Amino acid sequence: MAIVACLDTRFYFAHALEKSPWMDRILDQARFPSSRIVSSTVTIAELLSNMGAKIGLETVQLRVRSAKNHGVEFVPPTEDIASRAGEIALRVRDLPLADAIIAATALELVHGRVFTDDPHFAGIPGIQCSWGRS
Repeated sequence: MAIVACLDTRFYFAHALEKSPWMDRILDQARFPSSRIVSSTVTIAELLSNMGAKIGLETVQLRVRSAKNHGVEFVPPTEDIASRAGEIALRVRDLPLADAIIAATALELVHGRVFTDDPHFAGIPGIQCSWGRS
């Protein structure tokens, strides 16, 4: 089964803490050519700054490398993604900028599907949140 989606920072936090089978299935699906699983490079900054303090910089870097090895594509903000993120942030005033960039990445690359349980994403037009299933 092909999966086309963006992984929010919350996915990586939950995967580190819970190790739920559905999360492992998502990462395993990233290896298939018909799947496209992306994360914004902003996610790396969030993981390093938040999770790094708890589990260490090297452990976070190892987790990022592991996701890449599974086939997750870390995408830097392009001009189109940055513009769309700014428009999203303008419309959804309480949205953190990192979430706006992640949402814009999902809208530009994977039809707006995001694996997250972050309530910030629920109010973004075009975003479909998934959690707890692949």
